[in-house]
Amino acid sequence: MSKKWTYETLAQCDKATLEKILLEGTPPDIEKLNGLIYCGWNHEPIGKISGEKFKKGFYKRDGANYGYNETVIQDHQKYLGQWEVGLHKVRPNQLGYFRTSYVKDEPYHKLYQPYLHLAHFNYDIPFHKFTLSFFRVIRDFVVLPNEGDHDLMLCKAYLSLGENLNIFYCYFLLGHPQEIRYLPW
Repeated sequence: MSKKWTYETLAQCDKATLEKILLEGTPPDIEKLNGLIYCGWNHEPIGKISGEKFKKGFYKRDGANYGYNETVIQDHQKYLGQWEVGLHKVRPNQLGYFRTSYVKDEPYHKLYQPYLHLAHFNYDIPFHKFTLSFFRVIRDFVVLPNEGDHDLMLCKAYLSLGENLNIFYCYFLLGHPQEIRYLPW
């Protein structure tokens, strides 16, 4: 029997272990993500520039699968503690919209080749305000560390600036799913 990963044990892994899980794992069923919001934690120090903790929600719009990020108040407790949503007026601050798909269904890109068996969050969609258009370069590859268990996901983020210029940004975790309270738009 293979190891059963938890949010805490996965957060403590080194990069080599995280990459092995990514290369050997199975993708989430993207339809099962819709209606849920997950607590996210950036594994690498560089990823923490944009905030160590965040939330990612998933929904269906006009028959297609999408997602978005919500900012949370940083409590400096790493992968433990709370994910208290940062409010903008009376709603969560939602930004960083993306399309969810399977990598194998995306147009060819050299970056995608090792991850053709995974799910994909592609931020290159027209929903971003001009001031937040930098999100459009983000590409995330997504795996279930525990096959069939959608309560925990491991993701790897890149900044894709072209076919031959792709910069690893960080690994991050998504877990502790809850029902979405505030859909975007």
